[in-house]
Amino acid sequence: MKIKKQDTTAFTIFSTHLHKLISKEDPKRKILDKLDWKELEEYGKKAYASEWYQECSNPRIMIGLFVYSCLVDKTYRELEEDFKYHLICQYACGFTEVKQRNIDHTTLIKFEKNLKLGNVLKIKDMIEKASIENQPSRKKGSHSFDTSVAESNITYPTDTKLMETVRKFLVEDVIKKVGKQVDQEHRHYGRVARKDYVNFCKKRKPKKQEIKKIKKKQLQYLKRNIKQAEKVLEAFEKISQTKQEKKQYKKLKTKLIIAKKIYEQQKDLYEGKKIKNRIVSFHRPEIRPIFRGKTKQNTEFGVKLGMTTCGKVIVLGKMSFDNFHDGAGLRETVQTIKKKGNKINEIAADKGCAGNDRFCKQEGIKNGIERRGKQKAPPEIPKKRFVRMRNEMEGAFGTIKMVFGLMKMRAKTTYGDLLKICKACIGYNLKYAF
Repeated sequence: MKIKKQDTTAFTIFSTHLHKLISKEDPKRKILDKLDWKELEEYGKKAYASEWYQECSNPRIMIGLFVYSCLVDKTYRELEEDFKYHLICQYACGFTEVKQRNIDHTTLIKFEKNLKLGNVLKIKDMIEKASIENQPSRKKGSHSFDTSVAESNITYPTDTKLMETVRKFLVEDVIKKVGKQVDQEHRHYGRVARKDYVNFCKKRKPKKQEIKKIKKKQLQYLKRNIKQAEKVLEAFEKISQTKQEKKQYKKLKTKLIIAKKIYEQQKDLYEGKKIKNRIVSFHRPEIRPIFRGKTKQNTEFGVKLGMTTCGKVIVLGKMSFDNFHDGAGLRETVQTIKKKGNKINEIAADKGCAGNDRFCKQEGIKNGIERRGKQKAPPEIPKKRFVRMRNEMEGAFGTIKMVFGLMKMRAKTTYGDLLKICKACIGYNLKYAF
């Protein structure tokens, strides 16, 4: 898109001003009018390497579309349609004239990719700070902390399913596909392995002996296929000359390293050994099982979040694929809040964060963490206010998951998951706290 500044403000005889069409009482317009667009545009310019694009109105349009996407939580194709017909979307992008405009849905994807996570976090912090300033003075230093998991878009993993995914990839994408290019044929036993796995899946309640038997078979198939894939890739490395072939080789090599690691881990599990950093997804190896101990779902797979609520604002303290301890997450969150220059006078948390009494004293924070067992002295935060703060926290988590799509994230990459969480926090603070 090459749009000049004059094109955003130019009028024709039959054109209508967007300010006249959109009511001043419109909630989305009120939010957009409060934002510091000059500062946001500076962040938008960082997504462009060319000076020409930085000087024209493209960064303003794209950062406006980015903010609008945070508010409405729609797919990229739906945003493409909104850019054509929706008045608020065009108003957010900085246009003054009502006109049908076209944009490809991949443009916003590329913009978000070039913007990078560091700049997205800075935009989040900017809106977070403005939201806290908008709260009543009595609530500015009062925080309620809790942890939750934003689930990633992966199927529920089992050992047999994971090994079958790895074996299928090695056979179809490496041994067969690349094997033709290097004139190699291998006896990979693909049909036999698939038949064994399907027959096992048909069993409603398999016995322990049957599970052990299929795991042993799959480990044998996988060991053979890994050796065959290594031979194919060694030959392919010698042949590959073009950039595309070298890129393909690097991609397949990294996949083979992950496949080897999964094989080693599954072999250790079969032998009854304990393993750390267990891989549960072949295509998303950074995802770890996060044990929550809930009755509905014991283990969740995704990004663990440490958040606080300050009035109506959600403050993102920590996000990680690792299952960090709630108490450690609370300490890191308090430190990040203070680094941002925000006040923190008191903090409430559940029993999972117990053991931070000394830390709260050192930081000069009123301790509202629920303790285990009998309490010798009355709590620093009264019970009624503690319950109110906890209820607000749980409600905020429910809203950010249901309304802003953190219940089941559709992203397929690590950056996509983290970007979605940041956008959800921006959207929540703009809609409810700004």
